[in-house]
Amino acid sequence: MAADGPLPTTAPPIDADSEPLLAAAGVPTSPSSPSIRSTWAAATGSIKRHWPRKRLVRLIAAGAAAVFLAGLVVASIRHHAHATALRRVRLAQRLEGFSESRLVDVPERLRVEHALPYDDLLGDPLLANHKTAPCRLNTYQQDRYHALIHDRRYKKRTYLVAINLFDSGDVAPALIRALYSVVSSLGPDRFHISIYENGSKDDTPLQLYLFAKVLRQLGAGFTINSDPDRQAGWVEGKRIVGLAELRNVVMQPMYDAPPGTFDAVIFINDVHLCEAEILEILLQHERQRADMSCGMDFKELRIKEFHPDYPLLFYDTWVARDMQGLPFYEIKYPKGDWNLPSRVLPLSESRFRYDSLVPFQVYSCFNGLTVMDASLFHPPHNLRFRTSLDGTDTHSECYLLCSDIWKTFAPTLPDGTANPASRRKKSGETIEGARIQVVPRAAVGYSMLEYERARGETNTTAFELEGQERRAYEELERVDWDLFPPKLVTTYAYGRWDEQASLWPSSLLKLRGLTPPCNSQIMVPPFGSA
Repeated sequence: MAADGPLPTTAPPIDADSEPLLAAAGVPTSPSSPSIRSTWAAATGSIKRHWPRKRLVRLIAAGAAAVFLAGLVVASIRHHAHATALRRVRLAQRLEGFSESRLVDVPERLRVEHALPYDDLLGDPLLANHKTAPCRLNTYQQDRYHALIHDRRYKKRTYLVAINLFDSGDVAPALIRALYSVVSSLGPDRFHISIYENGSKDDTPLQLYLFAKVLRQLGAGFTINSDPDRQAGWVEGKRIVGLAELRNVVMQPMYDAPPGTFDAVIFINDVHLCEAEILEILLQHERQRADMSCGMDFKELRIKEFHPDYPLLFYDTWVARDMQGLPFYEIKYPKGDWNLPSRVLPLSESRFRYDSLVPFQVYSCFNGLTVMDASLFHPPHNLRFRTSLDGTDTHSECYLLCSDIWKTFAPTLPDGTANPASRRKKSGETIEGARIQVVPRAAVGYSMLEYERARGETNTTAFELEGQERRAYEELERVDWDLFPPKLVTTYAYGRWDEQASLWPSSLLKLRGLTPPCNSQIMVPPFGSA
């Protein structure tokens, strides 16, 4: 047996297979162990010895390309999934308000499950028994609106069509036929038709049931609500509250949809029109990169003094203001008489453009047919139809929407500071300021005869131009946008149409304790009273 003694000072050899790859934290590496840097250098040196430089470069490039392609595939899958989700929302089909008890009133020929020929549906007595203007695009119009189908800038644009109806049996057939033509031409998957009808006692609900069948066969999305319980009429002093609510109800499918589901809203009143007016206003809205585009609505002034040759007048005078803040007709000082009948925009700098049937900028409009960017109603703007801040009928809900658009995009905020939202990208171009325009060729009427008179003033001779003449006309059509709103805007309280041709009593309007200087109108700052 060996004698006891001190432990040996030399450690036994370490098995290389049991040595850790990295030293434990806080324990210094043995000087005899290779550093990470030297290990990496040795590894790369080995690669360089065994792999030629070109082959190494190719390997790295192939790896980078594979990563890039994988990223593209993932992004494409996500984009496709997102687009599919938006399309599913846009093409949803809902017909509401037709309980079993109401279905009894629907003709049996329309309650069949199978598809019916479109000619039979559009020629059904529910529509054919009401007179509508003949609609047909001429060759030059077809060429003009071809861009909405095939131009890469416009061909994928998607639309919500919003319509409020009440006892509209005479006008619904014209709307249905015009929309059928537009939807089937531009593509059903680009549209969702939202209609809210309430309290009608005529054929309107049955016509909407028929229209739902047409849209279902086309494959277009729709939300059609026929509400028999909500009766027409307004609470005294709350007319604008009711109108704003009805407009927001029919816009609800867009409010509920994810941003990007729709590019624009086409809002149509109970008017007669053809597909030409809808296509024209869509084309000008896109070409001018507008935020809001309005047509021109007309109605005969049926008072005994003009019988039987009733003058055809622009209708939406309570809402529309030019860029000088003036109504579209002259109101005489000091009594407040309307100078009617007269030319539209007699005092406006835009009169030449109106007479030339080319678009012109305005402060406010709605005019029976309107196209608005859907982005206005989504974050961060979240605009809505509303009443005045004091809850009265001082201003139209449509006028207030235009005022809100100016507040949103004017270069300066109401407090005088710069507005960061004013400059923005649209269709690849940087724009600034609010862009609200009137498109004179998009003329509509509240009866068939009024519509035919109105569209008779909008000839299409200019569409026949070619070469340099066509380019010159297209340049004339281009709107030269003002960035700032008028300093003052004429306003007056709501009155009936037949009252607008007579003296306006001063009792109709007192704004914040001010007496109107013209007995019927007062010039106010554009944002001051809204």
